[in-house]
Amino acid sequence: MKGESVAYPMFEDNGLTVDQRYKEIQKQGLLKVKLPYGEPCWLATRYADVRTVYGDRRFGRVLGLNRDAPGVWPGALAKNPTLLLNMDPPEHTRLRRLTAETFSPRRIERMAGWVQRLVDELLDDMVAQGKPADFVSVFSSNLPVRVLLRILGVPETEAGEFRSMVDRATALDADAQTREEAQQRTVAHIKGLIAERRARHRDDLLSELVDARDQGDRLSEEELISLCMALWHGGFKTTLWQLGKTVYTLLIHPQHWQELLANQELLPAALEELWRWIPSFKYGVPFVRWASEDVELSDGTLVRAGEPVLPEITVANRDESAFPHGWELDFHRVDPPTHLTLAYGPHYCMGAHLAHLQIKLTVQTLLRRFPTLALAVPQNQVLWSKSTFMRSIEALPLTW
Repeated sequence: MKGESVAYPMFEDNGLTVDQRYKEIQKQGLLKVKLPYGEPCWLATRYADVRTVYGDRRFGRVLGLNRDAPGVWPGALAKNPTLLLNMDPPEHTRLRRLTAETFSPRRIERMAGWVQRLVDELLDDMVAQGKPADFVSVFSSNLPVRVLLRILGVPETEAGEFRSMVDRATALDADAQTREEAQQRTVAHIKGLIAERRARHRDDLLSELVDARDQGDRLSEEELISLCMALWHGGFKTTLWQLGKTVYTLLIHPQHWQELLANQELLPAALEELWRWIPSFKYGVPFVRWASEDVELSDGTLVRAGEPVLPEITVANRDESAFPHGWELDFHRVDPPTHLTLAYGPHYCMGAHLAHLQIKLTVQTLLRRFPTLALAVPQNQVLWSKSTFMRSIEALPLTW
C-alpha cells in the first residue's frame, strides 16, 4: 500500500455524535489510514463498499491471523483461528449452521411470550424502585442476559457472574493480563457447563452443541468451546447497548416518541431506522477484513490481495446515495436498503432476530405503560461508557 496514510480515528465522536466531515471523506471514496496499532489499511465509508467488504467472499478474516492487525487498541484481533469471528466460509458456515435453528425467525417468534413476561417483570422492578429509575441497571443490563441464559440452559441465578465475566474480559480500560485472566475464567466456566451436559442431557442449546460434537462429530472440542464463547460474549451485549441507546434516542427526539404513541403501526419501520441511525461502534475496529485477491471498489480503487480494509459502519449507514437525507432520523423511509449495523453476509449477527424481538417488545411495552416517559436529567448529563468499543450508555435515569 503506497503513499501517505492519514491517522485514524480522525475525529473524537462521543455519544450519538458522528462528525459531519465524514460526508466529504465519503465522497472521496477509499482512504488510506494508519491506526494506533498495526499495519496501515484502507478505510471504507461508502455503503456499497462496506457491504462488499462484508458480503464478498474475496474479503475475509483468516489472512489477518498472521498479520499485524490494524487496531485502535492493542490486541484488536485475537489470534485464535477457532474463534467464529476469525473464520471464513466454509468453516464459518459449518459452525453457524449449528445454531441456525435456535436463532431462526420462526423459533425466535415462539419465544415472544416468555420474553414479554420478562419485560413486564423488569419494568415492574423499575416502578418499584421509584422515580427516577436507572433504565440500564434495572432493565437493559438484565433482560438480554436472562434471555440468553434461558436459551443456553444456564440458571438465572448466574446472571450476575455471567455479566461480570464478560465485562472483565472485554473491558478496554483494563490491562491485558486482567482481560486474559477473565477470558481464562470464562473458558473454565464454559468447560464446566459442557461437562454437566455430558453428564446429564438437557433441552437447551448447550446440550445440542455438545451432541453435535460427541454424536455427530460436526465440530472439534476447541470449536465447541469457541462457539460457546461467541454466544457468551456476543449474545447479549449488542442488545444491552442498543436497548439503552434506543430509549435515549426516542426521548431526546420527543416528536418521534409522540409519533409512535399516535401510531404504533410505524414501529417496525421505526425500529429498523433506529438500528440504522444510532451509532454502534466507536470505530470500525473489530471487523477489519483482508482481500484474498485484487478487488476494485466503488470509486475505482483497487484493493490488492493481502491488503486490509476497515469498514466504517456508522458512516456507511448514513451514506445519502443509499439513504436519502441519511443523517436525519426518519421513520417514513420507503423501501430503504438493509442497514449494516449487525453486519452483512456470512458474518451477519447470529442473534439479530433475538435482539430485534427484545427491543420491539420493550419499546411496545414502554409506549403502552409509560406514555409520559422522559429523561430525569438533562441529556448532556447522561453517562456514556469509556470502557467498551461500542457506544454504550452507563446510566439512564428515567421518570414518567
